Amino acid sequence: MNDLETIKKRFPGISCAYRDIAGTVTTRCFGFADKEANVPVDENTAFPACSISKFITAICVMKEYEQGHIDIDKPINLYLRKWKFLTPSGNESDAPMRSFLSHTSGIIDGEDGFYGLRRSDPPVSLLDVLDGKTSYNNRPALENNPYGTEFEYSDAGFCVLQILLEDLKQKPFEVIAYESVFRPLSLNNTFFASLANLSLYEQKNIMATGYDETGQVIPGKYPQMPDLAASGLWSTPKDLLVIAKEFTKACNGDGALIQAKTAMEMATPSERFPWAGLGVFMDGENKLSISGWGENGQSRLKFNYRTGEAAVVMVNRNPGVEQSESGVEWLINNGLAVE
Repeated sequence: MNDLETIKKRFPGISCAYRDIAGTVTTRCFGFADKEANVPVDENTAFPACSISKFITAICVMKEYEQGHIDIDKPINLYLRKWKFLTPSGNESDAPMRSFLSHTSGIIDGEDGFYGLRRSDPPVSLLDVLDGKTSYNNRPALENNPYGTEFEYSDAGFCVLQILLEDLKQKPFEVIAYESVFRPLSLNNTFFASLANLSLYEQKNIMATGYDETGQVIPGKYPQMPDLAASGLWSTPKDLLVIAKEFTKACNGDGALIQAKTAMEMATPSERFPWAGLGVFMDGENKLSISGWGENGQSRLKFNYRTGEAAVVMVNRNPGVEQSESGVEWLINNGLAVE
């Protein structure tokens, strides 16, 4: 059973932000960003957003699409330079970029493959991750199922999109996201956690220490994430509300970040898999959501792209259960009533 006091006992730190239909933003913070150092959570504390990363990655890809630099309905291999997406027989796949954005490219991720890399470990190449050459992810990214025939949630698919963007822009992914999304929106506490960025933001003392299922500190406090585009985002609920607001403005024809047509294409459900958009998921009429869950935290973003209502909840412990059981979903749905 979830109620506020139970949820507060479950997580070292909790940060929430809500926007109502009138556009009023409310933030609520509980507990500690670092309980050992007695550092409280505030609205500027950055938490691991985990798979909410995919929403940002999709925006970056779709910005290139609307500018005519790529066609998301053509095979992704047309744009990949330093790595190719193959079938199990070794031939180049014809899977289009759109299928990667909607988790229908045919990739099957390794079980729990995207966990456990420490900052003190040697850096891992994203190409080695995709080729299944690391203990971090030991299954190669291949078109295991014919693209478009199965929905299979895939971190590796978004790693392929990371490679695509880096090939296209000739810049590191974290720089692309900063220039495409974070800088235009003046988001100072949102970043993708390259090793350099981890060191930089650790010095700013705004990052929430991560805790595992048992409540123990993650070794090194923050894991290393070579798969930035899939799960390497750090942010605050307040910053994520800004991104959701800008996306909502775009859907209603008033956005500066992306065009209305682009935003609505992302928010349109897949024909065969009506719960999946491009980098987002359907969550009721005119509602989108995306969740994050990693070894050092859990998060959820939900918003109505017509009315502008939105909610974000982020915590700094892996609860070992889904958002519907951990209390994160309860806070999404009941947060404005919490005093």
